[in-house]
Amino acid sequence: MFTWISETGFPGRVRRPGLAFGLVLGLGGCLSENASRGADPLDRAELAGGQVVVVGPPGYCVDRGSLDARPSGGFALIGACAALGGAGPGEEPVVMTVQVQRRPSRQEPPDAQALAAAVAPLRVLAREDRDDISLIQLAEGGDTALPGSDPRHWRGAMMINGHAVALSLYAPEGSSATGRGGRARLIALSKAIMKASPTRDDPEEMTAAQAAARNEDTQAAGDSQGRGGLRGMFPGLFQ
Repeated sequence: MFTWISETGFPGRVRRPGLAFGLVLGLGGCLSENASRGADPLDRAELAGGQVVVVGPPGYCVDRGSLDARPSGGFALIGACAALGGAGPGEEPVVMTVQVQRRPSRQEPPDAQALAAAVAPLRVLAREDRDDISLIQLAEGGDTALPGSDPRHWRGAMMINGHAVALSLYAPEGSSATGRGGRARLIALSKAIMKASPTRDDPEEMTAAQAAARNEDTQAAGDSQGRGGLRGMFPGLFQ
């Protein structure tokens, strides 16, 4: 049973919807805002005080303008590097998001069953538990989270250094990425993040960032009682 509680403040829809819409449809003209501000895409971004390092699969970068790095977690949007104004080949126009939140030590890691329960009553097409990540494919809701995308989309969850990491992938209508192609990309994203993130051999190790995160969790807990499960931890992802 999941009883995670938190106060993330993340919105119910994908951040910067204009940019994300352009990424999904591959419309370079929609990305002028990002390029005109000189906000070059990032190869990597540190969330949760560096406990989780976000790196996209080959050809995909972090949108600098979407980045929200916090001591206890954060958020990042990932798209094709070329579409974001960076160098690289033209990859398939998909949008991936990464949302991180510190997980209380007493809670169990998420699995596909918990993910499916968190998105109810949305229809789940497929679910899978792997060693490193749990995945579900949804039949609906993608076009609500990101207008212009296919209703079918992917979501996943994994644990890194005591933090729950929620992933999602949205693609144009009819794209192969709404099916097995999206599964492969989300798995590739999870592997890239795990490889880039530091390994903590000592579970008792407490860095300054972790201490700040714990204080932040304690302060938020009093205002977040009653919002349990993955919905409580990631209200912006599971709505």
